[in-house]
Amino acid sequence: MAQLRKTSSLRKKSKLKTTNGGLLEINTEHDLQKACVMKMRFHNMLCFCTDVFNGISFIKDIAGKAIYKQHMIAMGAKKGQPDLIVMHSGKVTFVEFKWKKGKKSPEQEFICDQLQKMGYEVLEWRTLEDCEKWIAKQLNIKDDSDADI
Repeated sequence: MAQLRKTSSLRKKSKLKTTNGGLLEINTEHDLQKACVMKMRFHNMLCFCTDVFNGISFIKDIAGKAIYKQHMIAMGAKKGQPDLIVMHSGKVTFVEFKWKKGKKSPEQEFICDQLQKMGYEVLEWRTLEDCEKWIAKQLNIKDDSDADI
């Protein structure tokens, strides 16, 4: 998985403070996913990554990729499933992350529609602010400027 990078530059980027006080840049969809999970875990929300097929890109060995993919399919993974499952206060929310102008695939649209028809909340987040606003809503925080979200 892509690493969140420490930054000392003055470029305008989304940033997140780490537990040790350093700043992290959000430059990719994976950085955004990690930052959102970090924020939600801070508020005792359970987060489960389901972005299993993207893990294939991090495996260099061709045989390893095939083994990984077959294992994940056997375990119930489906192309198009949302990237993250979040559980908080008796509620389950599915999150699909998209970076910049990225769009959902037809498989993602189908799965998200099915989940919504089943009564689940399905969200699409493109920024850390999307996540922070959702957390504030879940925690009934009216003015998130006063809260450390």
